[in-house]
Formats: sequence, structure tokens, C-alpha cells
Amino acid sequence: MSALRTAPLPRMAGDLTFMRAKRATLDDLRADSLAVIGIPFERDTIAASGCRFGPRALRETSVYFGWHVNAQFSHPVDIDARKQISTSSIHDRLVDLGDVAIAGHLPPAANTMIQSAIGEIHACGASTIILGGDDSIVAPAATACEGSLGLLQFGGTLPSVDKEDAPLGQLLASKRLRPSNAVVVAPAQNPDTNFADEFENAGGRLLTARKFRRLPAAKLTGLARNLGNSVDTLLLHFDISVFSAALHGMTQTPRFGGLTIRDMQPALTAIGQAPVAGLIVTGLNPTKNGLSVVKTGQRLIVTALLGYIYGRLGLLSSLQREDI
Repeated sequence: MSALRTAPLPRMAGDLTFMRAKRATLDDLRADSLAVIGIPFERDTIAASGCRFGPRALRETSVYFGWHVNAQFSHPVDIDARKQISTSSIHDRLVDLGDVAIAGHLPPAANTMIQSAIGEIHACGASTIILGGDDSIVAPAATACEGSLGLLQFGGTLPSVDKEDAPLGQLLASKRLRPSNAVVVAPAQNPDTNFADEFENAGGRLLTARKFRRLPAAKLTGLARNLGNSVDTLLLHFDISVFSAALHGMTQTPRFGGLTIRDMQPALTAIGQAPVAGLIVTGLNPTKNGLSVVKTGQRLIVTALLGYIYGRLGLLSSLQREDI
């Protein structure tokens, strides 16, 4: 009989799941589950080669945080905050469904596969964390959701003369999304003036980095909750391009004037306490130069996602208790 291993597995050892969460199928999902699924897809593998490796890169990095999901570590200590963390809300509830088998497929077949996969998960009542991929996965993932749609978008491409295929533009043009049900934080680019004026005149909210930083966490939670309560499905699109120049090594198109991890972590924690049906992470290109920057940035991204996970599962727990 071999000895039991008590130390963490090497990063590449074992079944590679997000944060060492349990591998699951649709039959395993419950209404209080938070299901991770990867969509390793990008619209142009020649010009933008690399984003399709994002899901695997985030899973590899997340293994360093696997003790959050390990039931043996029920009360670990946060050495920065100097207090215990209750990880019980994550055990058995954070699960990994693997990747959508999308390799070799192009739109519209790829879009159909994405819609089918996300639709089946939401039909089980579970919430999702979708690991992309570039932001071309957002529109088909949103289309899979039933009823009226709400969207909180951080970074990503915005509609303009040379960005007609931006996911936000697709959703607005198809009437799948109403401007009044969308909040966009776009600090990393100057949006097309015509789009910005039309969007805001129709009730949409477009926030710069400066405006966003002024929002206290409680107000951000209230904003997300009000939006979530006014629609049937609320999605959060988190594109890596939202970050400032210090982390540009991770993004396909470096931009200036963005947010920091210190801005994003409390924001994701606050939004996680709202009825969000799915978080879509896009834009990470782990093949970019500057490996140390990329790897450090990936760990910081997972750190920020932890805030969302705890906030989301905490809300689901409270909803379950109310039902009882």
C-alpha cells in the first residue's frame, strides 16, 4: 500500500480542474452549484493566436489555490487579513465540467455548441464561471440564457466603426439586450462617440475607471442586485483588457488607463453577492511575451475570482436557507 500524499500535488499532476474542484457532469449539478466550464475558442487563430489557451492556463494557475476546495482545510488563515476563512461553502459546490469540445469548429457551428452547453447548465439551475477564449464567446453564451438579459461588462471591445462584431453590439443589435439593462466599465479604450451617446441616451451606463473607483462596494452590490432583480438572467463579462498597463503582458491589445487587481477584487466580491447567473472571463493570452508578468497576473486574476466565488456561494447558501 502506497503512502497517502499530504502535500499539495505538483501543478501539472493529477486531473487538472479549476482549484482542484471535483470533476462533474450535468447530472451532478444542483441549484446551489457553481459550475466551471472552459470555452477554448478565439475568432482568429492566426492574428490572435493564444486566447484559446486561456482556460487551461487559468486552471493551471488555480491549482495553487486548491486548498480552498479541500475539505481537510476547513478553517485556513488568511495571513494578510489575519483571520480565519470558512471554506465550507465551496466544498462539493464548486465543480468543473471540463471544456466544450470546440476545437476545429468555426461559427456558426461553434456558436451553436456554446449555446447548447451553457443552456444545459442553466437549465439545471446552476451558476457558471466560463473560462474563455476571446470575447467572441460572449454573444452565443448570452443567447443561451432564457428571458430578459442583463449585462455587467468590464473591458472588452465596444461597438465602433472598426469593431462591428463586438459582443455588446451584437446583443444590442439583435434586441437580446436592452441598453437600460447594461452597465459597461470601459477604462481601457475611448468608445466611439456616436455609440457612447446613443447607448447612454437609451438608458445604458458607461463608466470610466475614475467613475468606477468612486463607487463604494455597497453601492456596487446594490447596482448589481437592482439590475439582477429587473431581468431574468444577469451575466458578468470580465475581460482582461480592463486592467492597467502594469498587467498588459496578459492581454492581446495593450491599453492604458485601466483598473488594478486591488480595484477588481472587491468589485467582484460585491457583484458576487448579486443574483449573477454567469461570469465570463475572456481575453487572457498566456502565450504573450513576458512570462513572469503573465504568470503573476494569472495568480492575481484567480485571487480576484476567489472574491466572486465566495460572494456568489454565500448568496446561494442564504437563498437555500430561505427556501427551507
